[in-house]
Amino acid sequence: MKKIIQFLLVLVLAAHLGGCSTVKGWFSKKRPEKPPEVMAEEGIQQMKKKKYDDAIETFEMVRDRYPYSEQALLAQIKVADAYYYNKKWDEALQAYKEFEKLHPTNKAVPYAIFRQGMCYYRQRSTIDRDQTYTFKALQEFRRLKQKYPNSEYIAKAEKYMARCRLDLAEHEFYIGEFYYRTKRYKAALDRFQALVQEYPDFPKQAEVKEYINKCQTDMAKEENQDKSGLIYQITNLFDARW
Repeated sequence: MKKIIQFLLVLVLAAHLGGCSTVKGWFSKKRPEKPPEVMAEEGIQQMKKKKYDDAIETFEMVRDRYPYSEQALLAQIKVADAYYYNKKWDEALQAYKEFEKLHPTNKAVPYAIFRQGMCYYRQRSTIDRDQTYTFKALQEFRRLKQKYPNSEYIAKAEKYMARCRLDLAEHEFYIGEFYYRTKRYKAALDRFQALVQEYPDFPKQAEVKEYINKCQTDMAKEENQDKSGLIYQITNLFDARW
């Protein structure tokens, strides 16, 4: 009797294990992937909700799984946009550059160039600091204007170009004033003269010209003082010999 019961238990256990294996196998099967247009729409909705990290993940899946679909192009530019709106300027910049490199004839390239300029623009510093980002932003906006003069982004680019030029001019003015305060008149004069030539629309031109006159006057005074001192030394030396 015991043997019969044991045999039955073995059968029940085997059936149970077999059933678990079947269930597990059913769950382990991959669910069918969503089509690229559905995934792209999900990414757009995530962007609208400011879930930028989720949007990046979604668009990267579209790009990687469906590289030859129409949505793949959209996904590439949207990845860059998501980084941009999340204020990850370096990542956004690289993504826009990559898009331009891979699709140089695509109609979205002017937008990608404009956004490259904006990535630099958003990182610019105050006028008393290094202006590398300001200068690079200006270069990108100029490149956009040169390559795509009829682009819809030109008007916006020109507005930011004017701001960049103003910042660069203010920086030169700040440095010129610093040199003048520290009595480095030649260095100050060089800055102010360059400012007049490179930024003729700078609103402080009257002050710049005044500083130029001051620098020239003070340099002349220093030169006269040096000459007077030299004459005095020569005279004393002559008198000492006689």
